Amino acid sequence: MVKVESKNYKWILLALLAATYFLAQGTRQIFNSVLPQIKADFTGMGVNDAQLGLVGSAFTLVFGLAIPFGGVLADVFSRKWMIVVGTLLFSIGIFTSGLASSVGIIIIAYGVLNAVGQALLPPSNSSLIGQFHVETRATAFSIYQIVFYVGIVVCSCVSGWLSGLGAGGWRKAFLLFGALSAAWAVALAFLLRDTPQPQCHESGTSAAEREKASVREALGAVVRKPSALLLMAGLGFYFYAKYGFNTWIIAYLQRGFPSMTAASAAFHAVFWFYLGATVGVFAGGRFSDRLAVCRPQVRFDVNIAGLSLCVPGLLAAAFAPTAALCIAGTALFGFATGVYDSNIYASLFEVVRPRCRAAAVGVFGCGGSVIGASGPAVLGWMNSYFSMSMGIASLSVFALAGAVVICVARIFFFERDKVQDV
Repeated sequence: MVKVESKNYKWILLALLAATYFLAQGTRQIFNSVLPQIKADFTGMGVNDAQLGLVGSAFTLVFGLAIPFGGVLADVFSRKWMIVVGTLLFSIGIFTSGLASSVGIIIIAYGVLNAVGQALLPPSNSSLIGQFHVETRATAFSIYQIVFYVGIVVCSCVSGWLSGLGAGGWRKAFLLFGALSAAWAVALAFLLRDTPQPQCHESGTSAAEREKASVREALGAVVRKPSALLLMAGLGFYFYAKYGFNTWIIAYLQRGFPSMTAASAAFHAVFWFYLGATVGVFAGGRFSDRLAVCRPQVRFDVNIAGLSLCVPGLLAAAFAPTAALCIAGTALFGFATGVYDSNIYASLFEVVRPRCRAAAVGVFGCGGSVIGASGPAVLGWMNSYFSMSMGIASLSVFALAGAVVICVARIFFFERDKVQDV
């Protein structure tokens, strides 16, 4: 176990959790990167795209349903061991996927076991970061978020390269990252502190209220706060726009600009989007941290600004007459998502008591995912009846709706719902 002063440990903790997040988020991308090779290997079994699509659907469904329970378990039990167990579970799911002999096994290993393991991580990770990083909270979450971007790019590229090494190359990607994740789970058992949940010391709080939060209170941490509910609605609208855009932008670039190859479209869609997001997440995090001490509502303001900036980015990408301008719109949209991402959890923590934050993250993420999950499907339906440009442009309505609901929370409910850190 790490024996250092808390002042230094908060950054060591962030590094440990960021590395965990890198592996968790990166391994989510393996299946998408090697899907054509899996289909080619399983062609003799009559596997089709619809069956392969069930893998991703199973993961999304199980993850969304499981993450609230991950939050409750983190608030009731040890957050350290939730992280260790979660990392071990998803590593087993990833590794087993590399040994699978059928799509059914991949659905169970990748779509179920992997999803359950990953669902245990966000509540505990974010709760610990929120506890150790008070004045530097948004900065810490910004660093944490950037690791998410890096994990996507690195694991996708490595998996794609491994899958191109010949027959069965796709299995090497699952086996490599599964083994690395399992080894990291063991390392976390020794490196992470078993930090207790913070106790509530707000004025007027009784001794009973200062005890560990009950399951019922933890689940009600979001539901009973209008600000938290509106933040969750804003997250759902954001997910709708982001998931829809990320699902279809590569196809849109190829169809809208026929001279662009599939590889070029994929590179420009991912690289410029996440480059913009990286800049945005740092800018939003640093700006809000500087002002949050004297103006805590600034985290809501940054949420509103980020979602509002999504609108011109989406419209520019949708109606750009040239590929260069479309890519510029993609980068602007990425920057806007980064600004919003920098304060997603930091803003939630302004209105949720410290001892309930892990569960709040679970409920928050579940609700946002359920609201926004239909984005790719609806956009696909629109592509069949309208132009792809109209479909991409329609996402701006949801981004704007997210800004509006958070603005309502900021104006009407923030002062009533805000809490003090211990």
